[in-house]
Amino acid sequence: MTSIAELVVGGSCEPWEAFGFLTLSSDFDKTTLSLGDLVLIVRPSFAPGMVSWTLADTSAPLGESFLDSIPTTFRDTHVPLPEVGRQGVGTIGCLGVDHVVIRTNSLDHTCAAITQTTEAPVKRVRDAGKGVQQAFHKIGSVVIEVVESPERVSGTHLWGFVINVANIDALAEHLGPDVLSTPEPATQPGRHIATARSAAGLGVPFAVMDVLPSWSR
Repeated sequence: MTSIAELVVGGSCEPWEAFGFLTLSSDFDKTTLSLGDLVLIVRPSFAPGMVSWTLADTSAPLGESFLDSIPTTFRDTHVPLPEVGRQGVGTIGCLGVDHVVIRTNSLDHTCAAITQTTEAPVKRVRDAGKGVQQAFHKIGSVVIEVVESPERVSGTHLWGFVINVANIDALAEHLGPDVLSTPEPATQPGRHIATARSAAGLGVPFAVMDVLPSWSR
């Protein structure tokens, strides 16, 4: 089954480390941080923002290519990572990636490309109001949210992502309101979400969510 192995962003690694992510390795051109069951690669040679991703266990031709117009590396296996406990990884308490957001000018075209490449069908489509349409796939443990809005984008691209954390209230108190917004009810019943402020310096739309009390790894 296809899974997401890596998310790649541009900019400095320091804001991500200050946010509480655990550094796995670092050299002159990239820093690798733990996102639980996948990794975040920060490349300072790129401008802040999401750059690309790596999909593993895929039947697509291996190597660097594109999914729709998203730069994508395809490889045959997912590199094993240490098991994530109930307290998560790093001082942020990361339990894993909840969802990744893709922006597009054609929901149908992008969803068809995702399904063709990963064999992950559209789970549902949602009218978010004001002309915004959302479609949802699931690749491995991660939900892919594809968004089309009246505001045109330059091309289909990775936009932002959300992780699950062990204790969202403690994290918000630790980071402070200038870095992380006050947790509020999420769209998913019983869950809460908080968004990274621009002062965090991540350069990527990013948020954290809690998990339901019955959740277990």
